[in-house]
Amino acid sequence: MKVVGITDIGLVRQKNEDSFLIDEKAGLFVVCDGMGGHRAGEVASGLTIDTFKQNKYKKKSDPGQHLIDVIRQANTQIYEMGQNNPEFYEMGTTVTAALITDNLLTVANVGDSSLFLIRNAEITKLTHDHTVAEQMVADGVLHRNDVRSNSYNHVLTRAVGIETDIDIDIFEQELLTDDLILLCSDGLTDMLTVTEVGDVFNGNKHNIEQIARQLLTRALHNGGNDNITIVLIWFK
Repeated sequence: MKVVGITDIGLVRQKNEDSFLIDEKAGLFVVCDGMGGHRAGEVASGLTIDTFKQNKYKKKSDPGQHLIDVIRQANTQIYEMGQNNPEFYEMGTTVTAALITDNLLTVANVGDSSLFLIRNAEITKLTHDHTVAEQMVADGVLHRNDVRSNSYNHVLTRAVGIETDIDIDIFEQELLTDDLILLCSDGLTDMLTVTEVGDVFNGNKHNIEQIARQLLTRALHNGGNDNITIVLIWFK
């Protein structure tokens, strides 16, 4: 397995509210995007990452339950911090966490940070965004092609730290040799379509350092309107 991770403030934001974690020994990879427009988004995302660091995955434990337990713990800590400190009121974060055990990928996500699987030159988004725009698509009032331009595309329906309880998506995916896994904040997916992301992968084979740099460069070239975080894993 080979991994690369990068984060960039972008061209518009005054601070970077994204955080990420790479723990190759544990097979754990996490991307968090602190909620823009709220106070201390970087505190919420950083606290979530710290919670993962403090709760190491134990071999033979249930990977899905481990991810759920850690995210719930972070949710409680962020919520209580926000309730007890006006400076942190209503802060929150997205989280997309991937745990690789042998050839099994277990993913937990809340919010709109994404995880993609690239296999045999085909790119597939495995996570589902928890936004009002996506809910509108599910309700049949918005066409899929109009999601990226819709004003509700950045309004989250779920986030870590906003309420006392949290609903977490959890799923598994069997991995094959030479699979590539991309975790990223919406600072990347807002600037590049899935097709454009796939084109970068197809043009660079398995040079993941070059792929990560090109993804970041293209996102900045297209506007860089938000913080951009990329974690890229080559499963080999």
